[in-house]
Amino acid sequence: MFLHFLQTKEHKEAFLELAHLVASADGFVHKKERDYLQSFMEEMEIKHTDISFSKEKQLGDIIGGLKDEHIKNIFFAEILLLIYADGDFNDDEKKITNEMKQVFGFSDETFEALRNWVVRMEQLKVEGLKLILNT
Repeated sequence: MFLHFLQTKEHKEAFLELAHLVASADGFVHKKERDYLQSFMEEMEIKHTDISFSKEKQLGDIIGGLKDEHIKNIFFAEILLLIYADGDFNDDEKKITNEMKQVFGFSDETFEALRNWVVRMEQLKVEGLKLILNT
């Protein structure tokens, strides 16, 4: 949704690495999460063959160097959309979002505003599907 604002290869690769880490946090990548990962790559015009990730990188290694507030907001909003994609906000995902919040220096208010927006977006998608499929 907002990934087209990422201009550097470094930011795009960091986001994808983060997204893969988050999607596999609970040990299983749900189909909806895989779909999101694919759409992320399409939006940023990146092919599977263009990237490779290190399994040893931790969250702080991936996002700790981000300084631009807009980039942080994009990363966080998109990752929250990914987390809520499968309808489950489990303990592993909560841990990652809390760690991201700390690394990015987000206030509780900023976190809640972004989280609430994501929840509303998911509700609107469901509402739209119902309107389309029930008509």
